[in-house]
Amino acid sequence: MTDVRTSTVRTSGEDRSYQRVLLLLVMASVMAFGSMMTIVTVALGRLATDLDSSRATLTWAVTGLMLAMAVATPLAGKLGDVRGHRKVFLVGLAGCVVTTVACGLAWDGGSLIAFRALFGLSGALVVPNSMSLMMHAYGPERRATAMGWFQFAMTGAPTIGLVIGGPLIDTIGWRNLFFAFAVITAAALAASVRLLRPTPVRASHNIDYLGGVTLGITVLAALLAITRATVLLRDEGAVVAGTDALFWLLVLAATAGFIIFVRTERTAPEPMLKLEYFSRPNFTLPMVSMALVQFAYMGGFVVVPALLEDQYLWSLGAIAVLLAPRPATFSLTSPLGGYLPGRIGQKPPIIMGAVAMIASTAAFVVASGFDSGFGIVLVLAGLILAGGAAGISQPSVLAMVVDNVDDDDTGIANGMTQQIMFIGIVVGVQGMNVLAGDNATPGRFALTFGVGLVASVIGLALALLIRAPKLE
Repeated sequence: MTDVRTSTVRTSGEDRSYQRVLLLLVMASVMAFGSMMTIVTVALGRLATDLDSSRATLTWAVTGLMLAMAVATPLAGKLGDVRGHRKVFLVGLAGCVVTTVACGLAWDGGSLIAFRALFGLSGALVVPNSMSLMMHAYGPERRATAMGWFQFAMTGAPTIGLVIGGPLIDTIGWRNLFFAFAVITAAALAASVRLLRPTPVRASHNIDYLGGVTLGITVLAALLAITRATVLLRDEGAVVAGTDALFWLLVLAATAGFIIFVRTERTAPEPMLKLEYFSRPNFTLPMVSMALVQFAYMGGFVVVPALLEDQYLWSLGAIAVLLAPRPATFSLTSPLGGYLPGRIGQKPPIIMGAVAMIASTAAFVVASGFDSGFGIVLVLAGLILAGGAAGISQPSVLAMVVDNVDDDDTGIANGMTQQIMFIGIVVGVQGMNVLAGDNATPGRFALTFGVGLVASVIGLALALLIRAPKLE
């Protein structure tokens, strides 16, 4: 059923004053959320010491959060379509408050990992529904603009986390930092309860939970299989990886989950996700192109520090400073990425992003042949180009995907886009880490970045196949 019940006072895109208020509320909500994602990465060593754990174990406090978001975002977006984006957003934000406090109270590594995964589930409720709230408020003609500002907040937050996380932990301690961000999120929640307007919801309140669960199982099992295989390849070799029983069990679970999901969606009276959408080029191509760009973006981002440390002999502090321009450029170019579609259409920015990522990975390939001087210039150029590639292209991707679904499916469309993006990120991080390995040679670094280059080229090829929507 596609009938909707409108509960807003004004139609979308008309009230500029509310758009500004909504933008501030969403920025306050996702900046606290995004900052906490990166601060944990900065503090892994301190957390491991205080919780009597290890850095390797506590990396699951980061990975677990990403897996939780990758699994849950489509169903969370669908819940918003059916129950109301405002309601689900507020529930997620309340969950972020509770789980952030819980993280500050963690007593060992396992409890922190569990609370971070729950934090990721709360974030899965927040992100696609905040996107839908903004898209509705800005109207169909300004969706890309809305997503440009959304990305500005989402990508600016990790930059803040990288810059202020270390000093604040040294000053007030990591537990108090969690509590401080819980207060910030609670303030955003209180303001949102008072000021947010509801969006239209479906007349029917039926939710295809079986479809949501089987899709989640498929993605989780597939990502865990990839993680398992890459770790075994790195530590034990191809033979052990290829004969590992747990790996094949995860592959079987992913396959079974996918088959059940497809059958469910084909027969459900009100499917969670209409499979027909995937036959629309401007729904599928931008998402897959973005996933490939994210493969190169995040894969390169985790390999560059190894290049700088092992080959250029840089300190960790200096590496952190050099890496900062990448997320900063991503954040600063996002509003431009939201502005361009209204001037030149949605397709050109997606192509521009893929081209910039190709240039970025090519710069890293060449930089692998140096150990100082000009190589650093290339690394810096590659980082800035990568940030610009994502900032320019993603608002158009997000807007185009939603433009190619029914009006009452914006939440699930946003959720699917985020899920596909997380898949690209996880595969890129795991795959390129394994390719680089420990103590990589210049040739090995060049090969690793070359894989990212190939992924970017394929992303460009898919972007070129997108049908250019007509400018309004």
